[in-house]
Amino acid sequence: YLVNQSMEEARQKELVQLSKKEQVAVLPEPPLPVKPEKTYVIKFSMATLKTLRSLTEDANDKVRFASAELLWQLQDESAPAVIKNMLENETEPAVKKQLIDMLAKDKSKLSLALMTEALKDYEREIRLHAVTAIGTFSNKEAIPALDRALSDYDEEVRLKALQAVNTIRKDIEAHKEQQLRELETKQPLFRIE
Repeated sequence: YLVNQSMEEARQKELVQLSKKEQVAVLPEPPLPVKPEKTYVIKFSMATLKTLRSLTEDANDKVRFASAELLWQLQDESAPAVIKNMLENETEPAVKKQLIDMLAKDKSKLSLALMTEALKDYEREIRLHAVTAIGTFSNKEAIPALDRALSDYDEEVRLKALQAVNTIRKDIEAHKEQQLRELETKQPLFRIE
């Protein structure tokens, strides 16, 4: 039985090696890039930027969010301060959730830092939404960002934060495993014989 089992394992290894070689041989050519190589950035005047900044305090919640989103997309230097102020002082939970969603798409350290401000919110739903958004980040900086949520007085926020930490941990481990697999499959640039 053991001899047959070891022969079967050896046969399976050979089949895996052959299938890997076939996959490498059949790789298609990479497609052409969709984006043009040059990106054109539109410059706005200072008056327009001041108007956009003032619109973040408009009476209409849709206008407030749209102006904050545009400032964020334009990478205005005052955008982080404006968004932080909105997360602290905004009265509409829907606007705060939209801001958190917008920040979560970016996956940068700045957006992560701004989302930690939402963890200070008095509304439980906003804190839960922020924890869920931070849980989508796959980097080690996201775990310390959840410290405030891990010590929250609401047990559901704490539970969601624990789940988010576990998700981040799994994503980091999966990313490391993928990098190791890529390193194993890479061919050397040159060989010394």
